[in-house]
Amino acid sequence: MTKEKINTEALFSSLDATSNELMQLVQNEKEETLNAVPFANSWTAAQVLIHITKSNRAIVQGLQMHGLPAERDPEQNAGNLKKIFLDFTAKYNSPDFTIPEDGYHNKEQIMSALKLSITNLQTGRNETDLSEIIDLPVFGEITKLELLHFVLYHTQRHIRQLKNILGTIKNLS
Repeated sequence: MTKEKINTEALFSSLDATSNELMQLVQNEKEETLNAVPFANSWTAAQVLIHITKSNRAIVQGLQMHGLPAERDPEQNAGNLKKIFLDFTAKYNSPDFTIPEDGYHNKEQIMSALKLSITNLQTGRNETDLSEIIDLPVFGEITKLELLHFVLYHTQRHIRQLKNILGTIKNLS
């Protein structure tokens, strides 16, 4: 077994566990809770889920792009992505194409779209050469393997945010 294979298996396992944690966190919440505003200038839990879904869809598109063989370690920037996205003291602005719409959102539709985006990521990761490098406006040059690391840390970041949102909503009730 190669080093890349071991790392890929560990990454895939972490991605699947994180996706399962996300789904379990929100599956039993009421639609009203998911749409409640926890505090001023905050997204609702529903909006966070829509943001994750939009981000996942963009990553799937990246995985489907034609890439070139990376002339570096395909995981070279994974540690930096982890450092950036798991620094909970830092605040970031989302790219416009991942910003959720305002308004009340149907839980069933949100959950269905989120689940499909996760399934498409799982399929995409198995159908592409993860060592390929692509150029994306948001990231610059990035390998497809690093894109999956981004998904992992991005989702973990938003799980923490969702726990905060849902805890605040419950404390307001």
